[in-house]
Amino acid sequence: MFKKYLFLLFSIGFFIPIVCAQTVDDATLLENTKKFLMDKQYDNAIIELDKILAVDPENVNALIEKGHVRLIQGKYVKALQNFEKALQFEPKNILALSGQGTAQYHLKQYEDALDSFNSVLKVDKDNTVALVGSGNILLKEQQYDNAILFFNIVLEREPNNISAMIAKASALSGINQYDKSLELLENILQLDSDNTIALNEKGQVYLEIEEYALARDVFTDLLEIDENDIYALLGMAELNFLENKNIKAEQLYDKVLLLDPDNVEGLLGKANVLENRGQYDDALRYFDEALEVDPDNLEASNGKGSILEHEVNASLDLILIITIIGSVTSVFSFIIVMIKIKENKKLQERVLIADEQIEDMVDKFMKRQKKIEKDH
Repeated sequence: MFKKYLFLLFSIGFFIPIVCAQTVDDATLLENTKKFLMDKQYDNAIIELDKILAVDPENVNALIEKGHVRLIQGKYVKALQNFEKALQFEPKNILALSGQGTAQYHLKQYEDALDSFNSVLKVDKDNTVALVGSGNILLKEQQYDNAILFFNIVLEREPNNISAMIAKASALSGINQYDKSLELLENILQLDSDNTIALNEKGQVYLEIEEYALARDVFTDLLEIDENDIYALLGMAELNFLENKNIKAEQLYDKVLLLDPDNVEGLLGKANVLENRGQYDDALRYFDEALEVDPDNLEASNGKGSILEHEVNASLDLILIITIIGSVTSVFSFIIVMIKIKENKKLQERVLIADEQIEDMVDKFMKRQKKIEKDH
């Protein structure tokens, strides 16, 4: 259910490089931008950068910095636009290419992102952002062993690179090397005890090995720090679902969707809870919403297919039972069959039951009834 890829922006290896300004005024504005970023005043940082761009729309440094801020805000489309514009003026600018790849990664444009990172590595084969970014794309595609190769390249040169360490821990978990994953996560937490990404990943590993009490401790600690930590909420929701605590799980998924209505994991979790409680129509709605956000999501497709198959089987079983009863009360049963077919009109549309099939079923029913009457 809940995937292990808990990477925020800096887990791609990104940080905000305030580039050198070309003029004193630009330097002042960029310094102001840096201060606003330190205080997480992202809108004010954008205002400072726009002052530069209002005078010089082709200022590559300002465009790149604006792209970086948009990445932090999670506005990946706008970030990509800024990096693409910067690359129009400097096609080989490494910072712009790295930013472009990162934005493409978050937009699930994985092939394009790999192309961007490859362009960086052709110029700078040791570029940490491109190496970790490429590895994370392979991680998303579940090519765990290949992903680890990229992370190891970074860690050989920078043993304490937290971005690469977190990504490698997730990859190790993906190939069931849970002990090594936990060991690596503990090393990260020794370097940065408040690293929420590492803590969430640790909670996920405990879920995988069914150490539910330990997982609960981790997610509880995270939610005490930030009650709106979406990853911790998802982890706690999954934990409750696995423990068959459907009401609590649903409440947590509802909170996730209140914070982020398009959160695919939240939509899938809510759908699974509803399906578990037998609320199939509501579950279908949430699977459909997940597919609107992520049309290629396999879990949503499988979940929807499973519910439809269940409803078809239940409907056909009911009609079969009524048909059998018809051998005793023919007219009454025939009427009930017709009513049930009408009641299931919506279901027919979903599973594409042809009218001819229904007519053939009724025709066979009537012929059998005539034969019964003739034999009597």
